[in-house]
Amino acid sequence: MSMRLKTYVRPECFIHDLAAKTREEALREIVRVVADRGIIKDQAAVLERLLERERIQSTAVGSGIAIPHCFTDEIADLVIVIARAPAGIAFDSFDGRPTHVVFLLMGNRQEHGLHLKALARIARLIKSTSFIDRIVGADSVDGMVRVFEEEEAKI
Repeated sequence: MSMRLKTYVRPECFIHDLAAKTREEALREIVRVVADRGIIKDQAAVLERLLERERIQSTAVGSGIAIPHCFTDEIADLVIVIARAPAGIAFDSFDGRPTHVVFLLMGNRQEHGLHLKALARIARLIKSTSFIDRIVGADSVDGMVRVFEEEEAKI
């Protein structure tokens, strides 16, 4: 059986309305929410790892999607956060479009293969423009969860 993203996206890992306008603000906001929900403790270290990765190359993949990712020893295997930014974020996307959906992956370095499988599965998921439109149009976290589960079941 193939990997299922929903195994690593807990309901508390959905963020309905990011207020951030820039990439750094978005990463800061997501990391703060993840820490507030008890998933990580060292916000500064996780944020710095994410920003280091962004300095190499933006993780905005175009079409309104960004997939920032890093490794941290605070995570046993993998945690995926899905955040919705209806107003859009300047995430330095190669296509110049604002980012509306952020998939943030935090994985343990010992689970590198799992991290790569998750990235590949997300790539398949975001090929569906209906997924992006439906997540952006979701009116609540429950709506986001429902859309995510329905769309993942299709791949």
